[in-house]
Amino acid sequence: MSIEGIVPLDALNTRLKEGSKGQEIAFEAPPSVAITLTRTLGGILVKGSVAGTCKQDCSTCADPVSHALDIPIDWILQTSSDRAGPEDELDDPGVIAYEGDHIDLEEHLQEALILNLSPFWHPPRDEDDHCSVCKRNCSVNSWQSAASETSDKSPSFGDLLKGAMKGPTKH
Repeated sequence: MSIEGIVPLDALNTRLKEGSKGQEIAFEAPPSVAITLTRTLGGILVKGSVAGTCKQDCSTCADPVSHALDIPIDWILQTSSDRAGPEDELDDPGVIAYEGDHIDLEEHLQEALILNLSPFWHPPRDEDDHCSVCKRNCSVNSWQSAASETSDKSPSFGDLLKGAMKGPTKH
């Protein structure tokens, strides 16, 4: 069986906000889900992906930046009668236990997205060490030269961070 749908945006962002402790991370649109469920001897194999776009502060420039996530899904759904032992003895993150004839995968899809977010996310850098989104120079040399403009002594971490926040310097 194939399933295509979305993860509800409000519930996902509410859960994300509760757990992010003040860091501004939010999905901009409901993430899309495309999964296939296949019955196997040990349960139900779930394969596919969940994908969405979120906005969070870039660790390079500290500006809110949009970026895409595409998370592969590879789970096994098992009833307690299908499990090899008691639930408290098995702790496999790829196995989801359920009871009855119905399982709600929304919470598990939310977890897959949230657990793949990095609080220190930064866009990739190009060959010149510039941020691919804000185009700021991310090289250590640019931070040191910016920090040395503000101080005669050797730059502290705070000075380096202030220099990085000023943006690119002209060489």
